[in-house]
Amino acid sequence: MAGIPPEQRIKPMPPDADQSLYFYPRSEVKVITNRTSETRTSARSIFVARQTSRINIGFGNDHLIIQVCFRPGFLYQFLGKAPFHTWRDEELSAEDLTDRTMQELNERLGEETDYGRMIALIETWLLNRCARLSIDVQPIDRVIAALRQSEMPRSLDWLADQACLSSRQLERKFQERMGMSPKFYARIARFDRAFKLKTQQPQLDWLDVAYQCGYFDFSHLMRDFRQFAEVTPSLLLAQEMASPDWWRTG
Repeated sequence: MAGIPPEQRIKPMPPDADQSLYFYPRSEVKVITNRTSETRTSARSIFVARQTSRINIGFGNDHLIIQVCFRPGFLYQFLGKAPFHTWRDEELSAEDLTDRTMQELNERLGEETDYGRMIALIETWLLNRCARLSIDVQPIDRVIAALRQSEMPRSLDWLADQACLSSRQLERKFQERMGMSPKFYARIARFDRAFKLKTQQPQLDWLDVAYQCGYFDFSHLMRDFRQFAEVTPSLLLAQEMASPDWWRTG
């Protein structure tokens, strides 16, 4: 991205329904709070366990981003069952949350030039860590995964029944795993589906997107975009398409 002014190397990052591990093995990345323009430098690798408001990321001259998406709810077990509702609503350094092998992985990724070998290094690290975990899959984990994909509204009572829990227990366990309530997560998942559908099929108008993603009407879609993207749907799409990674890979 050499030659592109820093103020144009910006990508909007509204909340999405995934929990992820990101690697930035090359240029330094800046994280910008959209509402306040407050800026901080990102760690070389980060976990995003919960995100409820929009940020923007500023790329460096030699930007590379690698994203690992976890099945919704799995990151809770991957990071030792730390309750996410007690965490800050921002990215967290992966080196701080794991062990020295993450620092070694970051250093090797910074030296590597072959993308295939980078992916292989990350996969090996993930498999080694997963091999040391005691995975305890419960009905609520399947409910979280289903809620991620569902285009139909689900009542709290229905979700609790599927999770074999009372409504109160469901709320508590959902907060532990996802850092938010089931209702709020369902809204983020629906917003995420709508935005990704529009970027993948730009010929669709926003009303079609709203109906395909389970919104009652366009005004409800507009409400979610104003809360999660902090702009209108069309402006978010324009900002996404103006980001350098869009025209490099889109």
